[in-house]
Amino acid sequence: MNRKLVLLFSAILALLALVLMQFYRQNLAEELGVAGERVKILAARSDIPAYSVIERSQLTVVEYPKNYLPPRHTTKALVDDVVGQTTTFTIRKGQAILTTDLANVQSEAHLSRVVSAGMRALAIPVDKVNTFGGLLRPKDHVDVLGTFQKPGEGDVNTVTLLQNVAVLAVGSRLGTGRDTGQSKKRGGNNRTNTVTVLVTPEEAELLVFAQDRGRLSLTMRNEEDVNTEMELAGKNFADIFRPEVRKRIQVKRDDLQILTPGARRGRR
Repeated sequence: MNRKLVLLFSAILALLALVLMQFYRQNLAEELGVAGERVKILAARSDIPAYSVIERSQLTVVEYPKNYLPPRHTTKALVDDVVGQTTTFTIRKGQAILTTDLANVQSEAHLSRVVSAGMRALAIPVDKVNTFGGLLRPKDHVDVLGTFQKPGEGDVNTVTLLQNVAVLAVGSRLGTGRDTGQSKKRGGNNRTNTVTVLVTPEEAELLVFAQDRGRLSLTMRNEEDVNTEMELAGKNFADIFRPEVRKRIQVKRDDLQILTPGARRGRR
């Protein structure tokens, strides 16, 4: 009799456990349903080291219930903002990409981490025109031009000082130059008064001397164009008023303009 009671009691406990488990699963499903729709956010497909530039192949998309999203997450829609950003921490495989993992307006102290050995970061004073109305961003490449008045002469000359110079930062922005999660559209009304470029020590001397003696301007390059123009001799008023100079410039411009980036690569 005692054995039958024990077996009966065990069966009742097992049945109760099964009922409680079903109840728990039902409550969990309802809770997740209350959490709202699932949101697609960005996560690391593989380990991403600290102080490295994020590549698209390192990212994947995972889904989270809306009410259980990790704080400071980045959504799938921000993938173009995240790609090219510099990480401030190591992001492990499977972890969500958080805005605090990325270089932003508060990460200028880490600028030294992205300066190549033997190179220097130099801040150039600029205005809205020289940042192309806010379109300039880190990782772009520019040429640096200078306009000067020769000592003892009244004529003004413009010369190309450096070509194919990498932009490290625009204002205090590293990475893509946009704050992930609070990103402003490229071309926004950001007020920027410096552009930081990557140069050699000798190039830094040239630019510092030049900016103290004249006015610097930036021209943006195609990201695939790494050629250096060796026949630039500078321009002044005499060149402006010489028809043969203007014609030569126009012919060369027309020749370049008809070539697509792919065609230019083929000609190199």
